[in-house]
Amino acid sequence: MGGFGMAVNPELLYPPIELAHVAGVLEEAGHEVVIVDGDAAGLDAASALERIAGEGPALVILDSSSTSLDQDLALAGSVRERTGARVGMLGSQVTFTPDEIFAGRRIDFVVRGEPEYTALGVAERVAAGEGLAGVDGITWAEESGEVVHEAERSKISSLDDLPLPSRHLLDNKAYKFPGVDGPITTVKSSRGCPLNCSFCGYTLAQGLRFRFRSPEHVLAELEDLYFKHGIRHVVFRDPIFTTRKDRVAEICDGILERGMKGLEWQCETAVKTLDEELLAKMAAAGCTHVSLGVESGNAEIQKKHCGNKLSDLDKAEEVFRAARRVGIETRAFCMIGFPEETPEMADETIALVDRFDPDQVQFCAVTAYPGTPLHEMLRGTREFDYASMTGFQALEGNEHMTAAEIEAKIREGYRRFYRKPRRMFRELKDPRRLASRLARYMTLFKKRVAG
Repeated sequence: MGGFGMAVNPELLYPPIELAHVAGVLEEAGHEVVIVDGDAAGLDAASALERIAGEGPALVILDSSSTSLDQDLALAGSVRERTGARVGMLGSQVTFTPDEIFAGRRIDFVVRGEPEYTALGVAERVAAGEGLAGVDGITWAEESGEVVHEAERSKISSLDDLPLPSRHLLDNKAYKFPGVDGPITTVKSSRGCPLNCSFCGYTLAQGLRFRFRSPEHVLAELEDLYFKHGIRHVVFRDPIFTTRKDRVAEICDGILERGMKGLEWQCETAVKTLDEELLAKMAAAGCTHVSLGVESGNAEIQKKHCGNKLSDLDKAEEVFRAARRVGIETRAFCMIGFPEETPEMADETIALVDRFDPDQVQFCAVTAYPGTPLHEMLRGTREFDYASMTGFQALEGNEHMTAAEIEAKIREGYRRFYRKPRRMFRELKDPRRLASRLARYMTLFKKRVAG
C-alpha cells in the first residue's frame, strides 16, 4: 500500500525492490552491499539476525511496513546490539512516525521519503567514520535522546540517472504471485501522482508530480531481468502506469523489437488513461492483467477522496469491456468505509462492480495510513494501531456504519461478485485458479470475522 504494506496471501511474495534500488546506488558508488530477504529465505527473526551479523556490517538499513513495525524494530534493536553497526530504517511508515520510532533506542536513523541518495549520504558518512548531522532526508537521535529532523531531500528529478536495481543480490526464483507459474519481479517505471487520493500512500515518498523513466531506461531493466536473470513475469508498481500513452506504447514496441518473447506483465492504472487502441498494443506486448482503481461508486466520495477517476462511467465501463476483447484480465480495486460513507453509498460501489464486470475484484476497508490526507482528516479524534493496518479489517466505524457493518459490506460485495452465474461460468473454465481464489477469499473472510 504505497510502501506502508498490508496483509497479503502467502502465495504472494514480491522482491524488496526498494532495497534493490538503494543497493544499486551504493554499489555504483563503490560500497559492498548484501541484501538479506528473510521472507524469501524462510528466516525467522533469530535466523535473520545470525545472517546479518555474519556479514560483519558497518551499516544496516531495514525496510519496514505498518503491519510488521513491531517486529521490524525488535530486529533492528537486536542487530544494533549484536553488531555495533549503525542501524536505520526506511519505508513510508517510519517516514511519517519518526519520533516514536526512536523510543527504546533500537535504531540510529530513519531514511525519510525517496531513499536512494539519502541512504548513499549515510553510507558515505559511516565509511568516513563521521556523524550523521547534516545529511538531508534523515531523522536521527542524539545521545541525549533528542530527535533531529534534517532538511528534506529534493526528489530525484531525472530517474534515468539511477542505476538499475541490484537484482543479482536477490534470490529471484523465490518471488511469486498467485496464479502465475514461475518467478515474478516488480518494476517501478515512474514515480509520483498528482491525483492525491486521500487514502493513498504512494505520493508520500514519491510526491505529487509525475516523474517518468524514459522508455529506453525501462527497456534496459526489462532486458536485464529477462536475458540475465531469466525472469518472465513482471508487475509494474507505478501508481498510474499508463499516464503517458506514448511512453507506454514505446515500451510495448521495445519489448517486441528486442525479442523478449514470452514476457508477461501486469500493471496498476486508472480507467481514464486507457482506451482500446492502447490496450491492444499492451496485449500484443505481453500484458495479461490490469488492476484499475474503482474505489467508490459514489460520485461525492469519488470527488472528495478518489481523485475523481471515474468522472465518465460509460467510458469506464467500455475500458473494462475493451480489455476483455483484447484478452487482458481486469481487477477492480474497491474500498468501503470512507468517513462520510453510508450503507447506501457502499451499495453503489457494489452495484458499479456489477456493471463493470471485471475478472477479479478486491474490496478493502478504508485505512488512514500516517501522513495521508485521510489521516490528517481524522487525526486528533482517533487513535490508530499501526499493526492492525492490514487493509482487510475495518479499524473502526464511521458515523453511519460500525466496523462490523463495514466488514459485512465487504463480504457482501465478494458474495455478490462471485455468485453471479456468468462469473461462475468463467471461473469454472480454470478449476485450479478457482480453487486458489476460493481458498484465498475464505482465508480473508475468516480473518475479518476473527478481527
